[in-house]
This record gives sequence, C-alpha cells and structure tokens, in this order.
Amino acid sequence: MTGDIVNLKRFERREHEVLLRLDLLDHKVIQIEAGRLLPAEDIALGAAGTTWRVVGIDIRSGPFLRRLFGRASPPALDPAAIVDWSRIEPFVGHVPTAKLRPPLQRLRRLHPAQLADLVEAASHDEGEEIITAVGDDPALEAAVFEELDTQHQREFLQGRSDAEAAEVLGSMSPDDAVDLIGELPQARRASILARLPAAEQATVRRLLAYNPSTAGGLMTPDFVAVDQQLPVAQVLERVTAALSNVLAVHLTDAVHHLTGSLSLHALLVAPHDARAGDAASLSAARLRVDADFTAVALLMADYNLTEAPVVDDEGHLVGVVSVDDVLEALIPDQWRRRDEGRT
Repeated sequence: MTGDIVNLKRFERREHEVLLRLDLLDHKVIQIEAGRLLPAEDIALGAAGTTWRVVGIDIRSGPFLRRLFGRASPPALDPAAIVDWSRIEPFVGHVPTAKLRPPLQRLRRLHPAQLADLVEAASHDEGEEIITAVGDDPALEAAVFEELDTQHQREFLQGRSDAEAAEVLGSMSPDDAVDLIGELPQARRASILARLPAAEQATVRRLLAYNPSTAGGLMTPDFVAVDQQLPVAQVLERVTAALSNVLAVHLTDAVHHLTGSLSLHALLVAPHDARAGDAASLSAARLRVDADFTAVALLMADYNLTEAPVVDDEGHLVGVVSVDDVLEALIPDQWRRRDEGRT
C-alpha cells in the first residue's frame, strides 16, 4: 500500500491506443522495403532502460501453434524470423479509436505496382486503409488504381460517390480511365463521366468510341509531337519539359500529318543543329485506329518500337500505343495475381 497507486478499475482503451495482443498479434503488417505483407505471429519485446519496447515481429507459424495447442516451452529464437519493427507498418484501421494509418511518406518508397499488389493481397479493410493513405497524393492514388486488377478497381470505387470516383478517374491516364469506366455498371457511367473536367471528359468520350481491341482502343492521347522543321536541340527541350514519360517523339508537317517518329536514342545521337525531319533513323511505322491487336503487336515487334503512333483516315496523329499497353493485353488473367509478395 506504500508503493505506486494501482488503478483497479476495469481496463479501458485510451484514444489512439493500439494494443499489441488485440490489435497486432495475428494481424498482417506491411514490410515497406520488400513491399509485401507479413503475418505478426508473435511480437518481440526488448528492454530499453527501465521500459520495454517493441523491437520486431516473429513471422514464424510456431508461436501461433504454440498458443493454439498450449505448448509451454518456446522453440529456440531464430533471428532470421524476426523483422525489425522500424521496417514494418501495421494496419490499425480496425482499431476502434485509432485515427492512424500508414504514413504516406513511407508508402511513397514503393512503386504504384507494389502498392497495388499489397491492396490486392490484403483484406478489403486493409486495402482500403492503403488506398486512403495514398489518397493524400491524388497522382499516386490514380497510379495505384491504374495498376489494380479490374475486380479490385470496381471494389474500391463501389464505396465512393460518383464525385469521388470522378476525381480518381480524372487523375488517371485517359486510356486507363476509359478501361475502368467500361467496367463500371451502366447506371454509374453517365453520372461519373458528367463529373469529369471538360477536357478529360471530351478525351474519354472520344476514346470510348473505339473498339477496345483495336489500336484506337489501346492508344493514349498523351504524346509528344513537334514540327519536323524544328532543330533537334529544340525537340530535346520539348522532351525535357514534358510532364509524362516520353518513349518517342513524333514529327508532323504544316497541316499536322504524321511524317515519322524518332526514338529517344535516335534523338540524342542526332546532330543538335540538324532538322528533326532529317534524322537518318526516322521511322515511318504507324497504325490506323482500326488496326486489330495482332497488327499492333506485329508492327511493334517488327520495328522494335516502344511506342507506336496511331493515325486517323487523313493521316493525322491521334494517339500512341506503348509497349506496356501491348504487354498488359497479352498477360493472361491467371497471371495477374502473383504469388510473390502476397504472403
């Protein structure tokens, strides 16, 4: 009775408090560097002066089985099974009073494709926690949505209002936005389309007019096109100023007809004072908007293209098909759920 006062009241969780046994044990955590989910089978504690701190999690199945069957003597500690606490990020969305979530700065270390893999491997609530965290960066959120498989795209848009869905779609690349809109229920499409900014809405509606399995349906309207009379030095300045990844530069004449394309390598080795249209490695490869997928794949393989220009009936450049668009279309559906990183 002369020592510290002991509170004998029933335990009550304090605001923002995370409980190791209830909230972390047997739950999944994110290993940031590896971009994968790990099971918190047990929690490793270490003495730090007069206090105890969490130093890591044990990812072996042994601790879980020991708790399940009541084994009294723990197996020998395997340091390789302990993951440092500083290298992981727990999910706390299920904690009633916690307003925490994975910090955006740490998640930014992962590629959008890795984040999409995590979302697909996690439960719906865990995936929603990741999506909510990256939502603080609209560009990153859109990039993650672009990498999600169709099922999860629909799943995470289902709980959003049409206005919120339009915000996500408006930040996505036009070709990916078109693909996602095509997967939405018919009743929502018109409402979401109407909420897109005018420029994006016009672009998406134009792309929706093409058959998805043709060059027009695969292409994106984001590309770099310059007048063929420009000096190479000025073309390089345009490439440097481009807001998106540039795989090739496409040249046009005075009436905007496509006259050829230059790979970045060809542009870099060309004399800077020469006209872009005089480059010796100028490619004449092009696709019509109605070219089928076979024609698209063969042309890009024959010419070793990373980006193929698409023209309309008058020869005007209207879009480009990139090599990742072709690879995406070639990947079988059963490959889209990779085993790696989905522990």
